[in-house]
Amino acid sequence: MRASLIFILWLLLGLAYWFISKQCCVPAPTEVSQRTVAPMSTLPAVSTPITFACSDDTPDRAANWTRFRDSLVNSLKDNEILQIKGFNYDAESNGTSEKSLGLARALSVKKLFSLNDDRVRILDGKAGEDCRKEEMNRLIAFSSLRNTATVKEIDDRTLIYFPTNSTNKLADNEVESYLDEVAIRVKRTGETVHLSGHTDNEGDTTSNLRLGQRRADVIKNYLLSKGVPANKIVATSKGETAPRADNNTAKGKAENRRTELQIK
Repeated sequence: MRASLIFILWLLLGLAYWFISKQCCVPAPTEVSQRTVAPMSTLPAVSTPITFACSDDTPDRAANWTRFRDSLVNSLKDNEILQIKGFNYDAESNGTSEKSLGLARALSVKKLFSLNDDRVRILDGKAGEDCRKEEMNRLIAFSSLRNTATVKEIDDRTLIYFPTNSTNKLADNEVESYLDEVAIRVKRTGETVHLSGHTDNEGDTTSNLRLGQRRADVIKNYLLSKGVPANKIVATSKGETAPRADNNTAKGKAENRRTELQIK
């Protein structure tokens, strides 16, 4: 009799354990997310409480939207901007708008914030082939991006700017702080840092190719000094061949004197 009771108790405990484990470990619903390649900053890890119907750019806000939005804004540092990326499926209709549906969605969400235009960046992206017409779809991703005079994070890379002819050392606390975070991340994850040096169009092409390489190498050497393995850093130069801005203006030249950093 005692053995029978022990067996029954053991069976009940096993069933209870199975039931609890099934309840606690159900995967979260899949939603569109943005892979942040270079940026180090993070935002509150909460499911985005804003959705869209297929072929529609009008956001549907959940009850906790206001609290979520305010947490995003309050988490932004003075040297950061908010990036809003809207997505769309290939099969969705875009109506008569000239903008992509993903961009239209991002713009409609931007209107829900009171941030100045210079604190917000808008992007679009692809979510896949077919929209789920039977449900509302999560098609917005948020990122906080560093945005200073010397370090600017964009969607898939970071731009590190250099003064005219400077290559020998960084001598910039903002850049070094950012690279410290890069070093910590890649040593932990095993990812590879890709560096590309760029110049304005002053001087000849060959000299600028060498100058771009030195700009990539100064970043590489700093990361090496922080313990990043040499085989996890790829440093190349494009010289003056890939400008981001007009070399006919001083502002444009300054934007072209840079090293681009990507983590893959």
